[in-house]
Amino acid sequence: MHNRLKGNEIFLLARTLAPELGKKERSIARFIDDNPQSLSKMCITDIANYLNVSVSSITKVSKKLGFTGFHDLKINIARQVSTQEDIIDIPVIPDSEKYVEQVIESTFLNSVLALQDSLSVINSAVIKAVAYLFINKPESARIFIAGCGGSGSICDDFNHKLLKIGIFSSVFSDSHKQLMTASLMQPGDILLAISHSGQTTDIIQMVKAANENGAETICLTNYPNSPLSLIARHSIISSVKNNPITGENATTRIVHLNILDAIFTIIASKTSEKSQTSLHNTRNAVASKRTAN
Repeated sequence: MHNRLKGNEIFLLARTLAPELGKKERSIARFIDDNPQSLSKMCITDIANYLNVSVSSITKVSKKLGFTGFHDLKINIARQVSTQEDIIDIPVIPDSEKYVEQVIESTFLNSVLALQDSLSVINSAVIKAVAYLFINKPESARIFIAGCGGSGSICDDFNHKLLKIGIFSSVFSDSHKQLMTASLMQPGDILLAISHSGQTTDIIQMVKAANENGAETICLTNYPNSPLSLIARHSIISSVKNNPITGENATTRIVHLNILDAIFTIIASKTSEKSQTSLHNTRNAVASKRTAN
């Protein structure tokens, strides 16, 4: 047994052990490394259900990390998360072209790793179900997309893509308009709520109100046990580590855009005739805005 781990050593060992473990234990080790904030608030059965593994497997991995069990591991990770919350570690960049190149490479690599990690945890059944909500929605159904702060740009991007294939949607970032809209939603309407943390109170209130009115609610977030993911009817969970400089919505934005691109592609492919016509019309409509060769 190795000496008791402290701080980031827990995540470093989980990352190191992962390739040597079996498939299910590997998914547990990677979850520990990727989701310390979620794990510190989840019970062992929540994680077991989310990863589709046994409670005993989680206990086994916890012991391999040097703890007496999951509860012991959880307590230590909670302390680490609490300690890190107020720390912003901004590196000093020397006046060196080589160092700048390293920063560029590291930034790109972080995005690639985030995409790979999210791909390993994305629930394809949920993605399919969400895509088919848009495909099979009633003719009178309305689509609303909501997000605050950095998530707003992701909402705008998906709204733009849907418009390309003839699907009209509305985007709301103002908290008053969000609640007013949710209060008027009806069964068949669709609400897509985007929040990296899953803890944005305005978005949570909007989803609750939409649920009460019988609407279909979808959330896109980074944490499986967040207040938002627990109340949305369809929860899409990514796997992205927060960056202290660029913030929660940096690498997350890239991952969430890719997830929504996958949903958009499914919708477009399953409504190909209508989508092709709409793509042709919308492309021609803005052709005059491009500089002629």
